[in-house]
Amino acid sequence: MQHSSFEPKSDAGGELRQVRIEPVFPTPTQTDEFPWSPAAAKRRLVHGFDSRNASSRSFNLIRSKLVTLHRERGWRLLGVASATPNVGKSFVSSNVAAAMSRDPRFQTYLLDLDLRRGTIKDIFGIETDDGIVKYLEQPDAPAVLPGFMPQGQELIIIPSVAGPVHSAELLASERATALFRAMRISEERNYFICDLPPVFANDDAAIIMEALDGYVIVAQDGKTTQREIAATVEMLGHERLAGVVLNKYRGGLVSEGYGIEDRYASEYYANADSEGAEA
Repeated sequence: MQHSSFEPKSDAGGELRQVRIEPVFPTPTQTDEFPWSPAAAKRRLVHGFDSRNASSRSFNLIRSKLVTLHRERGWRLLGVASATPNVGKSFVSSNVAAAMSRDPRFQTYLLDLDLRRGTIKDIFGIETDDGIVKYLEQPDAPAVLPGFMPQGQELIIIPSVAGPVHSAELLASERATALFRAMRISEERNYFICDLPPVFANDDAAIIMEALDGYVIVAQDGKTTQREIAATVEMLGHERLAGVVLNKYRGGLVSEGYGIEDRYASEYYANADSEGAEA
Protein backbone atom coordinates (compact mmCIF):
# COMPACT_ATOMS: atom_id res chain seq x y z
CA MET A 1 0.00 0.00 0.00
CA GLN A 2 1.50 3.30 -1.06
CA HIS A 3 1.50 6.35 1.16
CA SER A 4 -0.02 9.58 -0.05
CA SER A 5 2.26 12.33 -1.34
CA PHE A 6 0.34 14.76 0.86
CA GLU A 7 0.01 15.27 4.58
CA PRO A 8 -2.86 17.01 6.43
CA LYS A 9 -2.40 20.47 7.88
CA SER A 10 -4.90 22.64 9.74
CA ASP A 11 -5.64 26.15 8.52
CA ALA A 12 -6.75 29.11 10.65
CA GLY A 13 -10.36 27.90 10.61
CA GLY A 14 -9.47 24.48 11.89
CA GLU A 15 -10.16 22.75 8.58
CA LEU A 16 -7.72 20.21 7.23
CA ARG A 17 -6.04 20.87 3.92
CA GLN A 18 -3.52 18.74 2.04
CA VAL A 19 0.10 19.86 1.85
CA ARG A 20 2.35 18.31 -0.77
CA ILE A 21 5.32 16.54 0.79
CA GLU A 22 6.90 14.88 -2.26
CA PRO A 23 10.28 16.57 -2.73
CA VAL A 24 11.84 17.80 -5.95
CA PHE A 25 15.39 16.84 -6.83
CA PRO A 26 17.35 19.90 -7.90
CA THR A 27 18.57 20.38 -11.45
CA PRO A 28 22.08 21.77 -11.92
CA THR A 29 20.68 25.32 -12.16
CA GLN A 30 18.93 24.86 -8.79
CA THR A 31 22.08 23.90 -6.89
CA ASP A 32 24.63 25.90 -4.94
CA GLU A 33 28.05 25.68 -6.54
CA PHE A 34 31.04 25.43 -4.22
CA PRO A 35 34.74 25.94 -5.00
CA TRP A 36 36.50 22.91 -6.47
CA SER A 37 39.80 22.32 -8.21
CA PRO A 38 42.25 19.51 -8.96
CA ALA A 39 44.16 20.55 -5.86
CA ALA A 40 41.01 20.29 -3.73
CA ALA A 41 40.24 16.88 -5.22
CA LYS A 42 43.74 15.64 -4.40
CA ARG A 43 43.63 17.06 -0.88
CA ARG A 44 40.23 15.55 -0.20
CA LEU A 45 41.02 12.23 -1.94
CA VAL A 46 38.17 12.51 -4.42
CA HIS A 47 39.89 10.85 -7.39
CA GLY A 48 36.83 9.86 -9.42
CA PHE A 49 36.43 13.12 -11.35
CA ASP A 50 39.75 12.74 -13.18
CA SER A 51 39.97 9.74 -15.51
CA ARG A 52 43.65 10.54 -16.16
CA ASN A 53 44.43 10.01 -12.49
CA ALA A 54 45.64 6.47 -11.87
CA SER A 55 43.90 6.58 -8.50
CA SER A 56 40.52 6.66 -10.28
CA ARG A 57 41.02 3.29 -11.96
CA SER A 58 39.20 1.22 -9.35
CA PHE A 59 36.24 3.58 -9.35
CA ASN A 60 36.04 3.53 -13.14
CA LEU A 61 35.78 -0.27 -13.00
CA ILE A 62 33.00 -0.06 -10.43
CA ARG A 63 31.22 2.47 -12.64
CA SER A 64 31.40 0.05 -15.57
CA LYS A 65 29.77 -2.66 -13.44
CA LEU A 66 26.99 -0.28 -12.39
CA VAL A 67 26.35 0.82 -15.99
CA THR A 68 26.04 -2.85 -16.97
CA LEU A 69 23.52 -3.44 -14.17
CA HIS A 70 21.60 -0.38 -15.29
CA ARG A 71 21.44 -1.73 -18.85
CA GLU A 72 20.57 -5.31 -17.89
CA ARG A 73 18.33 -4.79 -14.85
CA GLY A 74 17.33 -1.13 -14.95
CA TRP A 75 19.09 -0.38 -11.64
CA ARG A 76 19.55 3.33 -10.95
CA LEU A 77 19.00 3.56 -7.18
CA LEU A 78 22.12 2.16 -5.55
CA GLY A 79 23.12 1.94 -1.90
CA VAL A 80 26.70 1.84 -0.61
CA ALA A 81 26.79 -0.11 2.63
CA SER A 82 29.24 -1.52 5.15
CA ALA A 83 28.86 -3.90 8.05
CA THR A 84 30.58 -1.60 10.54
CA PRO A 85 31.79 2.02 10.70
CA ASN A 86 35.23 3.33 9.73
CA VAL A 87 36.00 1.11 6.75
CA GLY A 88 35.98 3.87 4.09
CA LYS A 89 32.35 3.55 2.98
CA SER A 90 31.76 7.27 2.40
CA PHE A 91 35.16 7.59 0.70
CA VAL A 92 34.06 4.91 -1.78
CA SER A 93 30.56 6.43 -2.19
CA SER A 94 32.06 9.82 -3.01
CA ASN A 95 34.52 8.47 -5.56
CA VAL A 96 32.07 6.14 -7.28
CA ALA A 97 29.60 9.03 -7.57
CA ALA A 98 32.34 11.28 -8.95
CA ALA A 99 33.27 8.66 -11.55
CA MET A 100 29.63 8.08 -12.46
CA SER A 101 29.05 11.81 -12.91
CA ARG A 102 31.50 11.82 -15.85
CA ASP A 103 29.12 9.67 -17.90
CA PRO A 104 26.94 12.15 -19.85
CA ARG A 105 24.13 9.60 -20.15
CA PHE A 106 23.32 10.12 -16.47
CA GLN A 107 22.63 12.94 -14.08
CA THR A 108 24.27 11.56 -10.95
CA TYR A 109 23.07 12.39 -7.45
CA LEU A 110 24.99 11.53 -4.28
CA LEU A 111 22.69 11.33 -1.25
CA ASP A 112 23.97 11.08 2.30
CA LEU A 113 21.42 8.88 4.07
CA ASP A 114 23.61 8.25 7.12
CA LEU A 115 21.46 10.65 9.10
CA ARG A 116 23.34 10.34 12.40
CA ARG A 117 26.95 10.21 11.23
CA GLY A 118 26.91 11.56 7.69
CA THR A 119 30.33 12.69 6.41
CA ILE A 120 29.74 13.38 2.70
CA LYS A 121 29.60 17.14 3.22
CA ASP A 122 32.89 17.00 5.11
CA ILE A 123 34.59 14.94 2.40
CA PHE A 124 33.72 17.60 -0.19
CA GLY A 125 34.12 20.58 2.15
CA ILE A 126 30.49 21.72 1.84
CA GLU A 127 29.56 24.31 4.44
CA THR A 128 25.86 24.05 5.18
CA ASP A 129 23.35 23.37 7.93
CA ASP A 130 20.81 22.25 5.37
CA GLY A 131 20.22 18.72 4.19
CA ILE A 132 17.98 15.68 4.00
CA VAL A 133 17.22 15.69 7.73
CA LYS A 134 15.62 19.11 7.48
CA TYR A 135 13.27 17.87 4.77
CA LEU A 136 12.39 14.78 6.82
CA GLU A 137 11.85 16.70 10.07
CA GLN A 138 10.21 19.92 8.94
CA PRO A 139 6.81 19.88 7.21
CA ASP A 140 7.40 23.39 5.85
CA ALA A 141 10.83 22.63 4.36
CA PRO A 142 11.28 23.86 0.75
CA ALA A 143 10.01 21.49 -1.92
CA VAL A 144 13.35 21.50 -3.76
CA LEU A 145 15.94 19.51 -1.85
CA PRO A 146 19.21 21.32 -1.07
CA GLY A 147 21.75 20.44 -3.74
CA PHE A 148 25.43 21.32 -4.09
CA MET A 149 27.77 20.97 -7.07
CA PRO A 150 31.57 21.09 -7.14
CA GLN A 151 32.63 23.88 -9.46
CA GLY A 152 33.27 22.53 -12.96
CA GLN A 153 31.69 19.13 -12.25
CA GLU A 154 28.28 17.56 -12.94
CA LEU A 155 27.70 15.73 -9.65
CA ILE A 156 24.79 16.91 -7.50
CA ILE A 157 25.32 16.26 -3.79
CA ILE A 158 22.45 16.22 -1.29
CA PRO A 159 24.10 16.10 2.14
CA SER A 160 23.07 15.29 5.67
CA VAL A 161 24.16 17.17 8.76
CA ALA A 162 25.17 14.66 11.41
CA GLY A 163 23.31 14.83 14.69
CA PRO A 164 21.41 12.85 17.36
CA VAL A 165 18.22 12.36 15.34
CA HIS A 166 15.60 9.61 15.56
CA SER A 167 16.79 8.18 12.27
CA ALA A 168 14.69 5.00 12.15
CA GLU A 169 11.49 6.96 12.73
CA LEU A 170 12.46 9.54 10.09
CA LEU A 171 13.31 6.88 7.51
CA ALA A 172 10.02 5.06 8.13
CA SER A 173 7.97 8.26 7.86
CA GLU A 174 5.67 9.31 5.05
CA ARG A 175 8.13 12.04 4.12
CA ALA A 176 10.86 9.44 3.62
CA THR A 177 8.47 7.33 1.56
CA ALA A 178 7.80 10.41 -0.58
CA LEU A 179 11.57 10.99 -0.94
CA PHE A 180 12.16 7.46 -2.21
CA ARG A 181 9.13 7.66 -4.49
CA ALA A 182 10.45 10.91 -5.97
CA MET A 183 13.73 9.14 -6.76
CA ARG A 184 11.89 6.28 -8.42
CA ILE A 185 9.62 8.41 -10.63
CA SER A 186 12.23 11.02 -11.54
CA GLU A 187 13.73 11.25 -15.02
CA GLU A 188 15.15 7.99 -16.31
CA ARG A 189 18.61 9.53 -16.73
CA ASN A 190 18.84 10.33 -13.01
CA TYR A 191 21.17 7.96 -11.18
CA PHE A 192 21.19 7.94 -7.37
CA ILE A 193 24.09 6.76 -5.23
CA CYS A 194 23.08 6.61 -1.57
CA ASP A 195 25.62 6.49 1.23
CA LEU A 196 23.96 4.24 3.83
CA PRO A 197 24.55 3.87 7.57
CA PRO A 198 26.59 0.85 8.71
CA VAL A 199 24.31 -2.18 8.64
CA PHE A 200 24.93 -3.30 12.22
CA ALA A 201 24.74 0.17 13.80
CA ASN A 202 20.92 0.06 13.66
CA ASP A 203 18.22 -0.99 11.20
CA ASP A 204 18.41 2.20 9.09
CA ALA A 205 20.21 0.55 6.15
CA ALA A 206 17.64 -2.24 5.98
CA ILE A 207 14.81 0.30 5.98
CA ILE A 208 16.41 2.30 3.16
CA MET A 209 17.18 -0.78 1.07
CA GLU A 210 13.47 -1.56 0.83
CA ALA A 211 13.29 1.39 -1.59
CA LEU A 212 16.52 0.88 -3.59
CA ASP A 213 17.46 -1.39 -6.49
CA GLY A 214 20.78 -2.75 -5.32
CA TYR A 215 23.85 -2.15 -3.19
CA VAL A 216 27.57 -2.63 -2.91
CA ILE A 217 29.35 -3.56 0.30
CA VAL A 218 32.54 -1.78 1.35
CA ALA A 219 34.84 -3.97 3.43
CA GLN A 220 38.26 -3.18 4.84
CA ASP A 221 40.95 -5.72 4.18
CA GLY A 222 42.16 -7.17 7.46
CA LYS A 223 39.30 -5.64 9.46
CA THR A 224 35.96 -6.69 8.01
CA THR A 225 35.36 -10.42 8.49
CA GLN A 226 33.81 -12.88 6.07
CA ARG A 227 31.11 -13.48 8.66
CA GLU A 228 30.24 -9.77 8.72
CA ILE A 229 30.01 -9.67 4.92
CA ALA A 230 27.83 -12.77 4.86
CA ALA A 231 25.54 -11.37 7.56
CA THR A 232 25.25 -8.08 5.64
CA VAL A 233 24.26 -9.92 2.46
CA GLU A 234 21.76 -12.02 4.40
CA MET A 235 20.17 -8.88 5.82
CA LEU A 236 20.08 -6.82 2.60
CA GLY A 237 19.52 -9.64 0.10
CA HIS A 238 21.92 -11.52 -2.18
CA GLU A 239 19.83 -10.93 -5.29
CA ARG A 240 20.45 -7.19 -5.01
CA LEU A 241 24.19 -7.37 -4.30
CA ALA A 242 26.17 -5.56 -7.00
CA GLY A 243 29.57 -6.44 -5.53
CA VAL A 244 31.99 -6.14 -2.64
CA VAL A 245 34.64 -3.41 -2.61
CA LEU A 246 37.72 -4.31 -0.60
CA ASN A 247 39.20 -1.07 0.64
CA LYS A 248 42.96 -1.16 1.33
CA TYR A 249 43.26 -4.38 -0.69
CA ARG A 250 46.78 -4.92 -2.08
CA GLY A 251 46.30 -7.76 -4.52
CA GLY A 252 44.34 -6.16 -7.38
CA LEU A 253 40.89 -7.23 -8.47
CA VAL A 254 39.00 -9.82 -6.45
CA SER A 255 35.90 -11.90 -7.05
CA GLU A 256 32.75 -9.75 -6.99
CA GLY A 257 34.70 -6.68 -6.00
CA TYR A 258 37.45 -4.21 -6.78
CA GLY A 259 40.60 -3.39 -4.89
CA ILE A 260 41.45 0.13 -3.77
CA GLU A 261 45.14 0.44 -3.12
CA ASP A 262 46.39 0.82 0.40
CA ARG A 263 48.29 4.06 -0.01
CA TYR A 264 45.17 6.00 -1.03
CA ALA A 265 43.02 4.69 1.79
CA SER A 266 45.80 5.17 4.34
CA GLU A 267 46.09 8.84 3.36
CA TYR A 268 42.32 9.19 3.71
CA TYR A 269 42.33 7.84 7.24
CA ALA A 270 45.35 9.93 8.20
CA ASN A 271 43.61 13.10 6.98
CA ALA A 272 40.35 12.17 8.70
CA ASP A 273 42.16 11.54 11.97
CA SER A 274 44.00 14.86 11.83
CA GLU A 275 40.81 16.74 10.96
CA GLY A 276 39.02 15.05 13.83
CA ALA A 277 41.82 16.02 16.20
CA GLU A 278 41.65 19.65 15.04
CA ALA A 279 37.88 19.71 15.52
